[in-house]
Amino acid sequence: MTLNDKEIQELQGMVKKELGATEGTVFQIPNQDKYYQIVHSVDMTTQAMAVVPVDDREGHNPNFQETTIVVGGTQVPFEHMKYWDNQPYFWKKDFEITASTTNAFLTSGWFGMVQGGLTPQTADIDEFYQKTLKKARVEDKNAIISNMSGHSQSGPGVAYTASKYGLLENRAIKVTNFMDFEAHDAVASGAISKEQVNYLNKNATIYRDSRGDVVFLDGNNGDVPYGKTMRFEVLEGEDGHSPRTPVMKGNKLDIDYYYKRNLFATGMTEKQVRKIAEYKAKTYKVNVAIANYGLEDDKQNPEYYVSEYLKEYGDFAPEPSKQDLIAINRQHIDELHASLRTSSGDKKISLREELVRTSAQTAQLQAEVYEQEIKDKIKSAKSSVENHIKELRDAAYTLAHNLSADEIEGLLSELSISTAWNDGKEATTLASASAYTTKMTEIAGNLNKAADNIVAIDQKGAQIFTKK
Repeated sequence: MTLNDKEIQELQGMVKKELGATEGTVFQIPNQDKYYQIVHSVDMTTQAMAVVPVDDREGHNPNFQETTIVVGGTQVPFEHMKYWDNQPYFWKKDFEITASTTNAFLTSGWFGMVQGGLTPQTADIDEFYQKTLKKARVEDKNAIISNMSGHSQSGPGVAYTASKYGLLENRAIKVTNFMDFEAHDAVASGAISKEQVNYLNKNATIYRDSRGDVVFLDGNNGDVPYGKTMRFEVLEGEDGHSPRTPVMKGNKLDIDYYYKRNLFATGMTEKQVRKIAEYKAKTYKVNVAIANYGLEDDKQNPEYYVSEYLKEYGDFAPEPSKQDLIAINRQHIDELHASLRTSSGDKKISLREELVRTSAQTAQLQAEVYEQEIKDKIKSAKSSVENHIKELRDAAYTLAHNLSADEIEGLLSELSISTAWNDGKEATTLASASAYTTKMTEIAGNLNKAADNIVAIDQKGAQIFTKK
C-alpha cells in the first residue's frame, strides 16, 4: 500500500511545522482524522521528515509498510527572523538558508556557474533515505519506504534517490513531487540516467502550476522530463510555487473544482475543455492598445484555448461512462460524510450542498443505467430468440427430405418471432423503465432545488443562533 497524492500534499504542508518535534512524536493533519508518527527528521540545509501512518494520537498500529519521506523545498530567505530571540538557532538557520538558496541557483540556467546536474541537496536526501530505512527496520524488520516527495529544489533529488533505490530493491517507490526545479538539466546532464527516467515515468507524478512560478528561473521554464505531469491553472495573486496550492483528490487534481471555476487542469475531457474555452474567449478583455494590430483576435476564439490546453496540459481525458461516474460519486459521497463529521461553519454548509447535489446526480445516473440495462437485456434476449428460430427452421429444411416446401412452411408457421416474442410485454417493460428514469430525474431536480436553498437556510439559522 502507498499513500495517495492528496495525503502526500497534506504532509508537505506539515514539514516545516513538525521539524522541531522529536522522533516518535505523533501529529494530526488539521481538521482530519489522520495521524502520523515521526520516524526521522532533519532541520539543516535540507529539511525533511519521515513518517508512518498510525491509528490515533497514542500512535497505535504504526504501518511501516507505508513509511513516507517528505522533503521541503529551498528555504526562504529571512524566514528565520521570527527566531531572533533564540540567537544560536537564528544564526544556524541564517547559514543553512544561505546554503539552501545557493544550492538552488548554483546549477540554474539563469544564474548557475556550473549549469546542469543535481544540487548538493541530493546527497542529503540519499543519506536521509538510508537512515530512515535503518530506523524503521529497528521497529519492523519488513519496513520499506513506500512514498517519497520533494518540492522545488528537492524534487530532482527525490526523483534521483527514489529511482536509485527502487531499481536496486526491484520494487516501486511512489514519487509525488511539486514544482521540480532544475529537473531538465538533471536529466540532460545524465545525472538522472535513462534507466531512472524510465522508472520514474512509471512511478512518479509531478504537480506544476500554469505560470511556472519560480521554476522559470531554472532556464528551462521548469520543464520536468520524467514522470507524469499534472498541471493546474493559477490566478493572479495565487502562489503557484506552493505545494499547498493545487486542489487535489486522491491521485490527481480535483477536476470538478477547476471545471466549476472555468480553470484548466490536466485530466479534463474534451467537453470540459471546450466549455471552459468558450467561457475564456467570451470573457477575454481586449487590450485596446494592440487590438488594432490584430494581436488579440486569437484570444477571442475558443479554438485558441483548446490548442493551448493540448500544448500545456496534455491530451483530453476519455469521457467517463455512467458506471464510472456512479463509482466516483459513491466514493465522493463517503468522503463528504467523513468531512462533515469534522467540519463546521461555512465549510459545513458548502459540504452539505455538495453532498445533496452529488446524491442527486448519482440517483439520476443509476436510473439511466438501469433503463439502459433493461433495453440491452431485452435486445439481447430478442436477438437470441430470433437466432434460435432461424437455426430451428434451417434444421427443419435440412431434415425434411420427403416434405414439400409448403408442407414445411405449414409445420413451421407457428415458429416465428411474432408468435414466440410478446411485443406487448416488451413495450410495457420499456415503458416502466422509462417512467422510472423520469421519476428519478424529477427527484434529482427536487434535490438540486433543495441544494439551492441549503446555503441560505443554513446561514439564516446561523444568524438566529448568533442573535440568541
